[in-house]
Amino acid sequence: MRKRLVIAGAGSFGREVWQWANHVVTENRSWDSVVFINDIDTSGKIIESQIDCPIISSIDEYMPQNNDVVVCAVGNPIDKSNIVKRLEKKNVTFTNIIHPTAIIGSGVQLGLGIVLCPYTVISVNAKLGDHVAVNICSTIGHDSKIGEGTIISSHCDVTGFCELDERVFLGSGARLLPNSKIGAFATVGAGCVVLNEVEPYKTVAGVPAKYI
Repeated sequence: MRKRLVIAGAGSFGREVWQWANHVVTENRSWDSVVFINDIDTSGKIIESQIDCPIISSIDEYMPQNNDVVVCAVGNPIDKSNIVKRLEKKNVTFTNIIHPTAIIGSGVQLGLGIVLCPYTVISVNAKLGDHVAVNICSTIGHDSKIGEGTIISSHCDVTGFCELDERVFLGSGARLLPNSKIGAFATVGAGCVVLNEVEPYKTVAGVPAKYI
């Protein structure tokens, strides 16, 4: 039986994930239809974007079908965590959306609910936890570990042997030097260069990174 892809989140990133899911060639996808679930009415944006994909319900009203696979497409780690927890209570089956231009190296370990956008590179022996999203043209260096629910924006460079704890947010163009460690729920601002460490729950910005 072919499956239905359910995208949780119909905002900006959700619409992008819909697009990338459509780029997956038919023989490499397990689904033959796509729907959104979303807490806020974004039907107008869907129509304006000329996306032929309905919003079938809110997150809480969603009733999983036997053939559903789900991916959470929300760009804020805390909001994403909240939605994932609500979906887990419904015993949904999560799936990965991997764009055909993504490069995945030898020995890479991927969790569930992963989104790899166009031209991402995951180098050898890197490990990505569940519900990690890596946006356009970002790279994860060899032997790096990316914690559950982390969001890596576009054009980021996570170099070798880096460790990002759960639900970290990297802004666009952020750079992490080798062996950098980023604590849970930390935020690295756009264009920021991390030299070694960011403490949990802290925000850094600038070159080099400084707490703000």
